[in-house]
Amino acid sequence: MNPSSHAWWDFGYAGLFVCVFLEQIGVPIPAFPALLGAGALITSGELSLPGCLLVAVVASLLADGTWYSIGRARGSKVLNLMCRLSWRPDTCVSKTKNAFSVLGPNTLLFAKFIPGLSTLAPPLAGITQVPILRFVMFDSAGIVIWALVPLVAGAYLQASFESLESRAYSMIPYVPWICGILILVVLAWRYISRKRYLTAVQSSMRNAIEPQELKSMIDDEKDVLVIDVRDEISAKATPAILPKARWIPYRTLEQNVTQVPLEKPIVVYCDCPEDSAAVAMVEILRHHGAAHARVLRGGLDEWQAKGFPTSELTFST
Repeated sequence: MNPSSHAWWDFGYAGLFVCVFLEQIGVPIPAFPALLGAGALITSGELSLPGCLLVAVVASLLADGTWYSIGRARGSKVLNLMCRLSWRPDTCVSKTKNAFSVLGPNTLLFAKFIPGLSTLAPPLAGITQVPILRFVMFDSAGIVIWALVPLVAGAYLQASFESLESRAYSMIPYVPWICGILILVVLAWRYISRKRYLTAVQSSMRNAIEPQELKSMIDDEKDVLVIDVRDEISAKATPAILPKARWIPYRTLEQNVTQVPLEKPIVVYCDCPEDSAAVAMVEILRHHGAAHARVLRGGLDEWQAKGFPTSELTFST
Protein backbone atom coordinates (compact mmCIF):
# COMPACT_ATOMS: atom_id res chain seq x y z
CA MET A 1 0.00 0.00 0.00
CA ASN A 2 1.72 3.20 -1.10
CA PRO A 3 1.07 6.61 0.49
CA SER A 4 -0.90 7.93 -2.49
CA SER A 5 -3.40 5.05 -2.29
CA HIS A 6 -4.91 6.13 1.02
CA ALA A 7 -5.32 9.89 0.70
CA TRP A 8 -7.76 10.22 3.62
CA TRP A 9 -5.17 8.68 5.96
CA ASP A 10 -2.33 10.94 4.80
CA PHE A 11 -2.56 12.96 8.01
CA GLY A 12 -1.22 9.93 9.89
CA TYR A 13 -1.12 10.26 13.66
CA ALA A 14 -2.66 13.76 13.53
CA GLY A 15 -5.68 12.50 11.60
CA LEU A 16 -6.08 9.58 13.98
CA PHE A 17 -5.90 11.96 16.95
CA VAL A 18 -8.63 14.21 15.52
CA CYS A 19 -10.99 11.29 14.76
CA VAL A 20 -10.60 9.74 18.22
CA PHE A 21 -10.89 13.06 20.05
CA LEU A 22 -14.03 14.14 18.18
CA GLU A 23 -15.81 10.85 18.83
CA GLN A 24 -14.96 10.84 22.53
CA ILE A 25 -15.97 14.47 23.02
CA GLY A 26 -19.41 13.61 21.65
CA VAL A 27 -19.29 14.49 17.94
CA PRO A 28 -21.02 11.71 15.93
CA ILE A 29 -17.89 10.82 13.97
CA PRO A 30 -16.94 7.14 14.50
CA ALA A 31 -13.27 6.55 15.28
CA PHE A 32 -13.46 2.82 14.57
CA PRO A 33 -12.79 3.15 10.78
CA ALA A 34 -9.79 5.41 11.46
CA LEU A 35 -8.35 2.91 13.94
CA LEU A 36 -9.03 0.08 11.51
CA GLY A 37 -7.18 1.96 8.77
CA ALA A 38 -4.33 2.76 11.14
CA GLY A 39 -4.01 -0.96 11.83
CA ALA A 40 -3.53 -1.55 8.11
CA LEU A 41 -0.82 1.12 8.00
CA ILE A 42 0.93 -0.55 10.95
CA THR A 43 1.36 -3.68 8.83
CA SER A 44 2.77 -1.63 5.92
CA GLY A 45 5.24 0.02 8.29
CA GLU A 46 3.89 3.56 7.88
CA LEU A 47 2.61 3.73 11.46
CA SER A 48 3.56 1.88 14.64
CA LEU A 49 1.34 0.08 17.13
CA PRO A 50 2.81 1.88 20.19
CA GLY A 51 2.43 5.21 18.40
CA CYS A 52 -1.22 4.55 17.50
CA LEU A 53 -2.02 3.41 21.03
CA LEU A 54 -0.33 6.50 22.47
CA VAL A 55 -2.33 8.78 20.16
CA ALA A 56 -5.60 7.00 21.04
CA VAL A 57 -4.90 7.24 24.78
CA VAL A 58 -3.90 10.91 24.69
CA ALA A 59 -6.85 11.94 22.47
CA SER A 60 -9.39 9.98 24.53
CA LEU A 61 -7.98 11.13 27.87
CA LEU A 62 -8.14 14.75 26.71
CA ALA A 63 -11.82 14.38 25.76
CA ASP A 64 -12.73 12.18 28.74
CA GLY A 65 -10.84 14.48 31.11
CA THR A 66 -12.88 17.40 29.85
CA TRP A 67 -16.15 15.58 30.60
CA TYR A 68 -14.75 14.38 33.95
CA SER A 69 -13.93 17.98 34.95
CA ILE A 70 -17.36 19.23 33.84
CA GLY A 71 -19.07 16.46 35.80
CA ARG A 72 -17.01 17.24 38.88
CA ALA A 73 -17.77 20.96 38.63
CA ARG A 74 -21.40 20.91 37.46
CA GLY A 75 -22.72 17.73 39.04
CA SER A 76 -25.85 16.08 37.68
CA LYS A 77 -26.72 19.18 35.63
CA VAL A 78 -24.33 18.01 32.89
CA LEU A 79 -26.28 14.74 32.62
CA ASN A 80 -29.54 16.67 32.43
CA LEU A 81 -28.07 18.65 29.53
CA MET A 82 -27.24 15.41 27.71
CA CYS A 83 -30.67 14.11 28.58
CA ARG A 84 -32.35 17.10 26.93
CA LEU A 85 -30.61 16.19 23.68
CA SER A 86 -31.81 12.60 23.85
CA TRP A 87 -34.97 11.34 22.15
CA ARG A 88 -35.95 9.53 25.38
CA PRO A 89 -35.03 11.75 28.36
CA ASP A 90 -36.27 9.18 30.89
CA THR A 91 -33.95 6.42 29.73
CA CYS A 92 -30.97 8.20 28.18
CA VAL A 93 -28.81 8.01 31.30
CA SER A 94 -30.71 5.70 33.67
CA LYS A 95 -28.95 2.50 32.57
CA THR A 96 -25.58 4.25 32.64
CA LYS A 97 -26.19 5.54 36.15
CA ASN A 98 -27.31 2.12 37.33
CA ALA A 99 -24.22 0.47 35.85
CA PHE A 100 -21.93 3.06 37.42
CA SER A 101 -23.70 2.73 40.78
CA VAL A 102 -22.94 -1.00 40.80
CA LEU A 103 -19.52 -1.16 39.12
CA GLY A 104 -18.05 2.27 39.85
CA PRO A 105 -14.80 3.07 37.97
CA ASN A 106 -14.75 -0.49 36.58
CA THR A 107 -17.38 0.79 34.12
CA LEU A 108 -14.59 2.70 32.37
CA LEU A 109 -12.92 -0.58 31.36
CA PHE A 110 -15.68 -1.45 28.88
CA ALA A 111 -17.57 1.85 28.45
CA LYS A 112 -16.08 2.64 25.04
CA PHE A 113 -17.59 -0.48 23.50
CA ILE A 114 -21.13 0.71 24.31
CA PRO A 115 -22.66 3.66 22.41
CA GLY A 116 -23.71 6.45 24.77
CA LEU A 117 -21.92 4.96 27.76
CA SER A 118 -18.61 6.05 26.24
CA THR A 119 -19.54 9.73 26.60
CA LEU A 120 -21.56 9.44 29.81
CA ALA A 121 -19.10 7.42 31.91
CA PRO A 122 -16.42 10.17 32.32
CA PRO A 123 -18.81 12.85 33.68
CA LEU A 124 -20.33 10.22 35.97
CA ALA A 125 -16.84 9.55 37.32
CA GLY A 126 -16.53 13.27 38.03
CA ILE A 127 -19.97 13.52 39.61
CA THR A 128 -19.25 10.60 41.94
CA GLN A 129 -15.91 12.16 42.91
CA VAL A 130 -13.73 9.31 41.64
CA PRO A 131 -10.12 10.39 42.45
CA ILE A 132 -8.38 11.80 39.38
CA LEU A 133 -5.51 9.27 39.47
CA ARG A 134 -7.95 6.36 39.74
CA PHE A 135 -9.99 7.81 36.86
CA VAL A 136 -6.92 8.15 34.63
CA MET A 137 -5.76 4.59 35.41
CA PHE A 138 -9.10 2.91 34.69
CA ASP A 139 -9.90 5.13 31.72
CA SER A 140 -6.47 4.56 30.14
CA ALA A 141 -6.83 0.80 30.53
CA GLY A 142 -10.26 0.93 28.89
CA ILE A 143 -8.92 3.04 26.02
CA VAL A 144 -6.07 0.61 25.33
CA ILE A 145 -8.46 -2.37 25.27
CA TRP A 146 -10.89 -0.49 23.02
CA ALA A 147 -8.21 0.75 20.59
CA LEU A 148 -6.39 -2.59 20.31
CA VAL A 149 -9.42 -4.35 18.80
CA PRO A 150 -9.66 -2.30 15.55
CA LEU A 151 -5.89 -1.81 15.32
CA VAL A 152 -5.22 -5.55 15.41
CA ALA A 153 -8.17 -6.23 13.10
CA GLY A 154 -6.91 -3.64 10.63
CA ALA A 155 -3.45 -5.17 10.64
CA TYR A 156 -4.87 -8.57 9.69
CA LEU A 157 -7.13 -7.09 7.03
CA GLN A 158 -4.42 -4.99 5.39
CA ALA A 159 -4.15 -7.23 2.34
CA SER A 160 -7.90 -7.04 1.78
CA PHE A 161 -7.80 -3.24 2.01
CA GLU A 162 -5.59 -3.02 -1.07
CA SER A 163 -8.00 -5.00 -3.24
CA LEU A 164 -11.03 -3.15 -1.93
CA GLU A 165 -9.68 0.37 -2.28
CA SER A 166 -9.81 0.44 -6.09
CA ARG A 167 -13.50 -0.47 -5.94
CA ALA A 168 -14.12 2.08 -3.20
CA TYR A 169 -12.82 4.93 -5.36
CA SER A 170 -15.59 4.31 -7.91
CA MET A 171 -18.13 4.90 -5.11
CA ILE A 172 -16.64 8.21 -3.95
CA PRO A 173 -19.10 10.47 -5.91
CA TYR A 174 -22.05 8.70 -4.27
CA VAL A 175 -20.73 8.57 -0.70
CA PRO A 176 -21.85 12.11 0.35
CA TRP A 177 -25.36 11.45 -0.96
CA ILE A 178 -25.62 8.06 0.73
CA CYS A 179 -24.32 9.44 4.04
CA GLY A 180 -26.58 12.49 3.78
CA ILE A 181 -29.70 10.39 3.16
CA LEU A 182 -28.87 8.05 6.05
CA ILE A 183 -28.30 10.98 8.41
CA LEU A 184 -31.59 12.60 7.38
CA VAL A 185 -33.50 9.34 7.86
CA VAL A 186 -32.03 8.83 11.34
CA LEU A 187 -32.68 12.46 12.34
CA ALA A 188 -36.27 12.29 11.06
CA TRP A 189 -36.92 9.05 12.95
CA ARG A 190 -35.46 10.46 16.17
CA TYR A 191 -37.44 13.71 15.77
CA ILE A 192 -40.73 11.87 15.25
CA SER A 193 -40.02 9.46 18.13
CA ARG A 194 -39.10 12.29 20.47
CA LYS A 195 -42.17 14.32 19.53
CA ARG A 196 -44.46 11.35 20.18
CA TYR A 197 -42.76 10.69 23.50
CA LEU A 198 -42.96 14.32 24.66
CA THR A 199 -46.63 14.48 23.63
CA ALA A 200 -47.32 11.47 25.85
CA VAL A 201 -45.37 13.07 28.73
CA GLN A 202 -47.22 16.38 28.38
CA SER A 203 -50.53 14.50 28.44
CA SER A 204 -49.52 12.88 31.73
CA MET A 205 -48.52 16.30 33.14
CA ARG A 206 -52.01 17.79 32.86
CA ASN A 207 -52.76 16.77 36.42
CA ALA A 208 -49.37 17.86 37.79
CA ILE A 209 -49.23 19.82 41.04
CA GLU A 210 -47.52 23.22 41.15
CA PRO A 211 -44.73 23.81 43.71
CA GLN A 212 -46.71 26.55 45.48
CA GLU A 213 -49.71 24.27 45.94
CA LEU A 214 -47.56 21.50 47.39
CA LYS A 215 -45.81 23.95 49.74
CA SER A 216 -49.18 25.12 51.02
CA MET A 217 -50.22 21.51 51.66
CA ILE A 218 -46.97 20.85 53.55
CA ASP A 219 -47.29 24.10 55.55
CA ASP A 220 -50.89 23.22 56.43
CA GLU A 221 -49.71 19.73 57.46
CA LYS A 222 -52.05 18.06 55.00
CA ASP A 223 -51.82 14.28 54.81
CA VAL A 224 -49.72 13.97 51.65
CA LEU A 225 -46.87 11.61 50.85
CA VAL A 226 -43.99 13.16 48.86
CA ILE A 227 -41.60 10.76 47.13
CA ASP A 228 -38.18 11.69 45.73
CA VAL A 229 -37.43 9.19 42.94
CA ARG A 230 -33.98 10.46 41.91
CA ASP A 231 -31.29 7.84 41.41
CA GLU A 232 -28.47 7.49 43.93
CA ILE A 233 -25.89 9.35 41.85
CA SER A 234 -28.11 12.40 41.33
CA ALA A 235 -29.21 12.38 44.97
CA LYS A 236 -25.62 12.30 46.24
CA ALA A 237 -24.63 15.03 43.80
CA THR A 238 -27.45 17.25 45.16
CA PRO A 239 -28.20 15.92 48.67
CA ALA A 240 -31.34 18.01 49.19
CA ILE A 241 -34.85 16.68 49.69
CA LEU A 242 -38.27 18.28 50.14
CA PRO A 243 -39.52 18.55 53.74
CA LYS A 244 -40.83 15.21 55.05
CA ALA A 245 -40.29 13.54 51.65
CA ARG A 246 -39.23 9.90 51.31
CA TRP A 247 -36.35 9.01 49.03
CA ILE A 248 -37.15 5.91 46.96
CA PRO A 249 -34.94 5.69 43.83
CA TYR A 250 -37.05 5.05 40.73
CA ARG A 251 -35.30 1.77 39.95
CA THR A 252 -36.45 0.39 43.32
CA LEU A 253 -39.86 2.04 43.64
CA GLU A 254 -41.81 -0.72 41.90
CA GLN A 255 -40.16 -3.31 44.15
CA ASN A 256 -41.14 -1.27 47.24
CA VAL A 257 -44.63 -0.24 46.09
CA THR A 258 -46.23 -2.42 48.79
CA GLN A 259 -44.63 -0.13 51.39
CA VAL A 260 -46.36 2.93 49.91
CA PRO A 261 -49.80 3.91 51.29
CA LEU A 262 -51.54 4.01 47.92
CA GLU A 263 -54.84 5.30 49.31
CA LYS A 264 -53.49 8.75 50.28
CA PRO A 265 -52.47 11.70 48.05
CA ILE A 266 -48.97 11.12 46.64
CA VAL A 267 -46.66 13.63 44.97
CA VAL A 268 -43.65 12.34 43.04
CA TYR A 269 -40.70 14.42 41.88
CA CYS A 270 -37.31 14.03 40.20
CA ASP A 271 -34.70 16.36 38.72
CA CYS A 272 -34.82 15.21 35.09
CA PRO A 273 -35.98 17.07 31.96
CA GLU A 274 -39.74 17.11 31.38
CA ASP A 275 -40.16 15.44 34.82
CA SER A 276 -39.99 12.22 32.81
CA ALA A 277 -38.85 9.86 35.57
CA ALA A 278 -41.54 11.20 37.90
CA VAL A 279 -44.16 10.74 35.16
CA ALA A 280 -43.08 7.12 34.68
CA MET A 281 -43.25 6.44 38.42
CA VAL A 282 -46.69 8.02 38.76
CA GLU A 283 -47.93 5.70 36.01
CA ILE A 284 -46.55 2.72 37.96
CA LEU A 285 -48.21 3.90 41.18
CA ARG A 286 -51.54 4.42 39.44
CA HIS A 287 -51.27 0.96 37.93
CA HIS A 288 -50.99 -0.41 41.48
CA GLY A 289 -54.01 1.55 42.67
CA ALA A 290 -52.71 4.99 43.69
CA ALA A 291 -55.56 7.02 42.20
CA HIS A 292 -54.32 10.29 43.71
CA ALA A 293 -50.67 10.15 42.58
CA ARG A 294 -49.41 13.32 40.89
CA VAL A 295 -46.18 14.76 39.52
CA LEU A 296 -44.56 17.86 41.02
CA ARG A 297 -44.15 20.19 38.05
CA GLY A 298 -40.51 21.22 37.62
CA GLY A 299 -39.31 18.79 40.27
CA LEU A 300 -36.54 19.64 42.71
CA ASP A 301 -35.02 22.27 40.40
CA GLU A 302 -38.22 24.35 40.27
CA TRP A 303 -38.80 23.93 44.01
CA GLN A 304 -35.33 25.26 44.81
CA ALA A 305 -35.59 28.01 42.17
CA LYS A 306 -38.59 29.39 44.05
CA GLY A 307 -36.55 29.48 47.25
CA PHE A 308 -38.69 26.91 49.04
CA PRO A 309 -37.02 25.06 51.94
CA THR A 310 -35.35 21.66 51.65
CA SER A 311 -33.81 19.26 54.12
CA GLU A 312 -30.46 17.52 53.85
CA LEU A 313 -30.71 14.02 52.43
CA THR A 314 -28.65 11.55 54.47
CA PHE A 315 -27.44 8.18 53.25
CA SER A 316 -27.02 5.04 55.33
CA THR A 317 -23.48 3.65 55.30
